[in-house]
This record gives sequence, structure tokens and C-alpha cells, in this order.
Amino acid sequence: MKLLHTADIHLGKVLHEHSLIEDQRHMLQTLLAILKDPSFNALVIAGDVYDRSIPPPDAVKLLGPFLGQLKKECPAVEVFLISGNHDSASRLGFGRELFAELGVHVGTEPENASTPVVVTVGQEKTAFFMLPFLAAGSLKSELTREDGQEPAPLRSQASLAKEAAARLEKARCEAIENGADNTALVAHLFASGGVSSQSERTFLGNAELVDINLFSGFDYIALGHLHTFQQAGEKAFYSGSPLAYSFSEAGRGKAFLAVTLEKGKTPLVEPIPITPLRKMTRIKGEFASFLRGDAADEASAAAQAAASDYLEITLTGTALVENPLSLLSRRFPYLLRIDQSAAVNMRLRERTAVLKTAYAAHTHTMKKNDIVDDFSAFLGERYGAEDAYAEELALFKDMLLETEAES
Repeated sequence: MKLLHTADIHLGKVLHEHSLIEDQRHMLQTLLAILKDPSFNALVIAGDVYDRSIPPPDAVKLLGPFLGQLKKECPAVEVFLISGNHDSASRLGFGRELFAELGVHVGTEPENASTPVVVTVGQEKTAFFMLPFLAAGSLKSELTREDGQEPAPLRSQASLAKEAAARLEKARCEAIENGADNTALVAHLFASGGVSSQSERTFLGNAELVDINLFSGFDYIALGHLHTFQQAGEKAFYSGSPLAYSFSEAGRGKAFLAVTLEKGKTPLVEPIPITPLRKMTRIKGEFASFLRGDAADEASAAAQAAASDYLEITLTGTALVENPLSLLSRRFPYLLRIDQSAAVNMRLRERTAVLKTAYAAHTHTMKKNDIVDDFSAFLGERYGAEDAYAEELALFKDMLLETEAES
């Protein structure tokens, strides 16, 4: 069994107000070209098929034709896709019973995760299990409560995964008993120890992390959620997103994973590098050099060379520039972000210094106008001439001295 593993394709993604729909169309065509290799038996998309629970029409128009073209040109390839935390399970799961008859298997219901889809290649059978993102309350413990009441829905990712793992392990053993040679799990979760990036929707707290060893019985675990290609366990891998979805991923290579499963052997995982329609590039330099297109300036020359890339330019000058994005976009059509943190920080330091000086002057004035002066001014407003309240002021000074001595 040879499968192609990807995840987190985020159809409909918008980056800094720029739609990536053309980049995603190019990526899907690249995926299709790879799958035309007759050695592939299955495609796995491990969640976050769409970027939003209500995807834009352009995103929906990408997925449907892609699947249609795939099944037309590669009819023997079985497709497995699950819902991630960005997807709406009910929307993504629409028509799944019909699609299953066509070899497109959509996993959106955690309760159905322990029912495998068995694919036969030659003499070997592989049982695929699909575990979608476990939303709070999507599973209940199967253990009976002592008071006889129905168990409450589980809330944390850790407790949900533990319950799902117990069910899946039982189902995995049954699949082996029924003749399966290999078992594969497709899951969308945050494995403890995994490395995240800025383009992911993060969770707070360790309760949302999942111990991947809960699923160690499977021959391969195709994971989604983290956008960087990485190994999360002995047989568990994140393919990462097929495209960079934040400038923090600039310069990182992206890949699909070709995975070969053979009975009794460790899975063979081979990354297939992806060439994007446009790369993401970060460049630092002076605004004036970028504006002039100064070929002698290293940063400006690098920006010119990367003019067809998605650009993030960091301005190193300390003078704040108004509307730099609109000014530089004339020269760099795919410039998406300007970082002026150096100038902003300089303005903040200057403003802080002014406030500190004003505060120091105010404090000095306050010290001059101490409590005795305040009380004297109060008495003056009440009695008029200083002679009229000299006795009261003297008594107040004596009381103040006694108070200070006591404290």
C-alpha cells in the first residue's frame, strides 16, 4: 500500500488581505500530477480542508473539481479526508455516504472513527481509521457511572483523545483478526512535543495536548494540525501544510509525504518537495533604497530579484514612514506586509522619555508643596490672614511630628 499524505490545505486562506486561491489551485494541480503515478493507492488529507467553517465560494469550487478530476484520471486512488478544527464537520460531511460509493471517504463524526475502510492492494489489506478533530463534547465516556447516570460529555482534547484511543485500539485489533495486514490512522490533533508555527490556531494549556503513544498500535498515523513537516512518534508524522501560510514560514521547504506500508515492516516515509506558485520572502533595508530601486543596495537588489514573491519588508530606519505599503507596492506587486517596528519603538522611547521628564517635574513640585503647605492653604481659604490660624497651624505641625515619630 502506497499513500500520499497531506494536511492543512486551508482552501480559501487569505494572507494580509490577499487571497491565495490561485496558489492553492496550483498546489492541487501539483498534487494531482503526483497521484497520476500508478504506484499510489490512496490520498490522505488529515484535516483543515478549508480555512473557515463557512468557506468562500471560490474555495468550494476548488475542492469539488479537484476530487472530480482525481477520480476521473486516477479512479483506483481511494481518498480519505477528515475535518479539522478550522472545518465545519457538518458542512464538510455533506453527502459523505454518496461519496463513499465513489471512493471518497469523508470522516467528520468521532463516533464513527472506529469503523474502518478496508483497501485491498494485491494480497494485502489496509484498514484506514479516520479520527476528525475532537470538539468539546463530541464524545462521552463509555464507562458506566456508579450512580447509573449517563456519562457527561468529555471536554478537553486529552480526555477526548484517551476515550477515542480506547475505542480505536479495540477496533484495530478486530480489524487485524478480520484479516487486515496493516492499519492506518488519519487524525487531526496537537501531539505533545510537536513544534507549532504562527500560522496555526493555537490552544492554551497542556489539556489540549495529546499523547501520541495512545495510538502506538497503528502501523502509520497520518497527522494534521501542525504546519511543519515533523515526526511526532515512531510511526506518526505531520506532513505540514503544503503552502506557507505566514511569513514565519518563509524559507522553509514544504512537502507531500509518500508513505509505503508493508506488513511487518516500518513504514517508509519519503517527502516530495513542493514548488509553490510564489515563495514567501523576508527582506530588511532602508525605505529610500527600496523606493528608488537602488541596484547598489544589497537589500533593494534582493527585493528586486524577489519581486514575484510574496514579500515582507522590514524597514530598518528610525524615521516613521506614512503609507509605505502603498508607496512600495508600485514597485513590488506582491508586497503584503511592511514592518516598521524600529521606527515605532524609537517613537515609543522618545514618548516615554518625555513622559518621564514631565513626571519627574510633577513629582518635584509635589514634594515642594508638602502636606504642611496644603494644610496651610486650606486654613488660609477658611480664615483669611495667616495670623488668624497661626495657632491651628502650629498644633497641626506638632501632631504631624508625633505621627512621624510613632510611625
